[in-house]
Amino acid sequence: MRMITNIFRPFAACLFSSKHKLLIGSAVKQLRDEIANTRSLCRESTHKNKVTAVNTFERFLIETQQNAAVLSIDKVTPDHIKAFERWLLDQGYSPNYASLHMRCLRALLNRINGKGSQLFSCVRTSNCQTLKRAVSTYTIKRLNCMKLPMGTSIALARDIFLFCFYCMGMPLIDAVMLKKSQLINGCLSYRRQKTGRLVNIPISHGLTLLIERLSESSSSYLLPILTTDNRTEGYHQYKRFYQRYRRNLLKLGDMIEGNVHLTSYTARHTWASIVYQHGGSINAIAKALGHTNSNTTYSYIQDISDNELATANEIALKAIFSTL
Repeated sequence: MRMITNIFRPFAACLFSSKHKLLIGSAVKQLRDEIANTRSLCRESTHKNKVTAVNTFERFLIETQQNAAVLSIDKVTPDHIKAFERWLLDQGYSPNYASLHMRCLRALLNRINGKGSQLFSCVRTSNCQTLKRAVSTYTIKRLNCMKLPMGTSIALARDIFLFCFYCMGMPLIDAVMLKKSQLINGCLSYRRQKTGRLVNIPISHGLTLLIERLSESSSSYLLPILTTDNRTEGYHQYKRFYQRYRRNLLKLGDMIEGNVHLTSYTARHTWASIVYQHGGSINAIAKALGHTNSNTTYSYIQDISDNELATANEIALKAIFSTL
């Protein structure tokens, strides 16, 4: 019996050692290890969100004088998570950005020890309803008529914003990925990066002028943002442009009477609002914007024809150019 015990003692010690390391290992380190282990299973944007969430969680632990290098994953409590949420809001993060951090950490903890749902039951993980981001037709007209120095970053931001508006509220990420080969017979066809849904956009006169102004002859891309087909480098180029784009939109908003607040979502929301105000079909708008978050909405919009989308787009463009 003693011989059997001696034989299995090293094995038992190994098991105890591994378990002990798991218990005392840094929670932040284990979260980062999990991100690395699941890197190939998620999209680039999801990976970046998880990295940011863990980095921010580590900063929270340090700034609130908690030892981030010692706190083990099994010692993380709902109180830690609730305090992290309060800290994010006190730092000036929006409620929706804070909830994104919560969702990322919850997913990681669920994979590590299955305790994500229990730990995050006391915080908000869903998005709040945001304020409407639409602006008036007057604002779009003012942007269209602005005399801006050619070749400047602010002029590029204005043109990209209008391009997204003319393309039935196309999201920026979809716009920068467009290739010239997607222009066929007076129509621009693309699939939403987020949902994979196909959207066909008729090329209007205003859109034609914008494409001629923006397109570079040496590039396969429709817009002068990306210079590579490498997915990772392309994503970095997009993120760098996005930061400049946001800053320039704020400057453009300040140049319009009333200090209008412009964001990357404004073109999308404004297109939808103008179409709706002028009698456009709700179902056509939903299809154009790629709203598939509801099974009911999805079942209705499947049968909307591209002709209805073209009519909806004409409504929006006529509202802008009718008094120019």
